[in-house]
Amino acid sequence: MCGIAGFTHFNRKVRPERIWKVTRALTHRGPDRQDVWESTDVSLGAVRLKIIDLEHGDQPMSYAGVTIAFNGEVYNHNELRRELEALGHRFNSRCDTEVVLHAFVEWDVDAFPKLRGMFAAALWTESHRRLVLVRDRLGIKPLYYARHGADIYFGSETKAILLHGEIPRRINPRALDRYLSLNYIPGTETLVEGIEKLAPGHWLEWNAGEVSQQQYWKLQFHPDENLDYEDARAELDRLLQASVKEHLISDAPLGVWSSGGLDSSTILHYAAEQSSSRLKTFSVSFQGRSFDESAYFREIAQRYNTDHHEFDLNPEQDLRGAIEEFATYSDEPSADAGALPVWFLSKMCRQDVTVALSGDGAD
Repeated sequence: MCGIAGFTHFNRKVRPERIWKVTRALTHRGPDRQDVWESTDVSLGAVRLKIIDLEHGDQPMSYAGVTIAFNGEVYNHNELRRELEALGHRFNSRCDTEVVLHAFVEWDVDAFPKLRGMFAAALWTESHRRLVLVRDRLGIKPLYYARHGADIYFGSETKAILLHGEIPRRINPRALDRYLSLNYIPGTETLVEGIEKLAPGHWLEWNAGEVSQQQYWKLQFHPDENLDYEDARAELDRLLQASVKEHLISDAPLGVWSSGGLDSSTILHYAAEQSSSRLKTFSVSFQGRSFDESAYFREIAQRYNTDHHEFDLNPEQDLRGAIEEFATYSDEPSADAGALPVWFLSKMCRQDVTVALSGDGAD
């Protein structure tokens, strides 16, 4: 997990410490590296959690008059790299950030439909005084923005935007009503009036104070009515195998979250099948309670001979500090009953690995 932040300052001067301040607010997302880049009209910041090409790939990164701040991972970056090299591009690293940057220089916004992964990025073209923000197809990575006058402010979390004195802290009553009704806020609104989420599969362009948006990807559903059960099963197996293989690409230690359920067990199966080393698995137990699933995830860990770690969350623990810490870093409120156990699971997991695969969301 990395983080990006930035803002435009159209026809006005700002102190250099401002971009450092908003970037530092995201240090928990990227503890390995923090840096900024500034020009006359824009300031960009990035914090990095090193996963691919640990020695290179620091950002913001510049090439051919374009600078990028990037959060996420593009799983088809190697095939895009080969395509770009055939067009004459030369690379200085193995990281996917550089591939996204070169792809934008080559194809502009037409590069975005080519990217398969989870990401949020800001790209500044100096010659055109143009900022482009983009979010992945399904909105896995967050990207918030707010407008004030001719300028735009953005960040991976709202706290990076609220640090700007120009952005008022006002509750959005409509978003609050939706949260209390649905336990989440659908669409592009947030609880803070004036701060929005960039919609999944969209890019936004800021140019000299003018802002426009466009959708670059939409889910298409065209079932093959002639596909029989065996062919469908073989295709699902192929897709799951390919997807997990792509997610295993990492130069940092990697593990798997395991609940013993269908989703995480399926992912563990394909990961163990393709991993050259013994996998680490991580689980949360609730010993002595009816919803404890430790028997299942221990059985799965034994079946695949994993290096298993687990944490027991019991009622005797003082959770006040953890709840406060969770609320700070979750940015928006969460009504998900499983969110706090996942918080403890993440903290335990981080002691051993940097990357973790999970079945969360597969339901």
